[in-house]
Amino acid sequence: MKRALLLIVLLAAGLVVALVLRVHYLRAAEHGAAGGSGVIEGVDVNVTSRISTRISAVRVREGDTVRQGDLLVDLDCSEPLAALEQAGAQLAAARASLDAALAGAKSATGNASAATSNVRAARSQEDVLKAQEDLARIDLQRTERLVKDGALPPSALDDARAKLLALESQIAEQRAVEGVVKNQAGALWTSGTGAQAQAEAAERNVQAEQAGVTRAEVSVGECKLFAPRSAMVTSRNFEPGEAVQPGTNILSLTDLTEARTRFYLPNEELAAAAPGRKVRVVADAYPGQIFEGTIFYVSPRAEFTPRNVQTREDRERLVYAVEVRIANPDMRLRSGMPVEVAIEGSWR
Repeated sequence: MKRALLLIVLLAAGLVVALVLRVHYLRAAEHGAAGGSGVIEGVDVNVTSRISTRISAVRVREGDTVRQGDLLVDLDCSEPLAALEQAGAQLAAARASLDAALAGAKSATGNASAATSNVRAARSQEDVLKAQEDLARIDLQRTERLVKDGALPPSALDDARAKLLALESQIAEQRAVEGVVKNQAGALWTSGTGAQAQAEAAERNVQAEQAGVTRAEVSVGECKLFAPRSAMVTSRNFEPGEAVQPGTNILSLTDLTEARTRFYLPNEELAAAAPGRKVRVVADAYPGQIFEGTIFYVSPRAEFTPRNVQTREDRERLVYAVEVRIANPDMRLRSGMPVEVAIEGSWR
């Protein structure tokens, strides 16, 4: 009987102690620093293929830590290399065509310029003949007066007339020559314009073929996949020999060097949160150890507390999401790890 009574007393004492501790915890929670519960997240990055090909080699395994720029995956590059070689050959042919077109345009322009010089020369010769014609007319008029006065024989008048007629004939012939030269010059200038247009078209073709070479070079560059940032390999989804399509996720990386977590603050505690404010983070996996973080983002909109987030008060109230970033160079904090966040210098 005494033992039973002693047992009852011990149980009662234990219940009293537990109740006191529970009340103390609730009061501390009620008057402690503003904060909440969250789950650690990293920056997830997928290493994907941009071309349709097969995997030649995967150089990392799950759990490996990689640095930005490390070679991760080799893809079969035979088809992109063939496309690059073909594009290079087409570019060389286009450049040869451009050189020929430029030479033709230069030759046509030179011929047209020479023909224009011939037109000017023919016009100058005609001007000379016209000047001689004017002098012959004056000489004919003078001869007519002298023959009429008896100072010259009638044969002198015939000679003057013959000279004028010969000059008029020469001028007519020169005009005909000038017309032919003008037509030739016009035809050559038209030909030169066409040759210039061909040269311009050939130059545009070279530009198009150069773009094709650039595209092929980009495809060849995609045959090797490098780490976009320093991170840990969390998933290796394909093996060498498997075929992949553009957008296929070959590897998944998670960068935890700057861990993130998100918790929710009720309206009455919102004043404690501001971007740049320091926080203390405690993880269940490391009891007694405090990680330092900084508030990065406070949501401008209120929302209902998600059901998977535990808060200290009623679930049905409106809260604000707060994102925290935590320095984690040794990556001790892992994705999915639950943590408690307390904002420094704030009290409920």
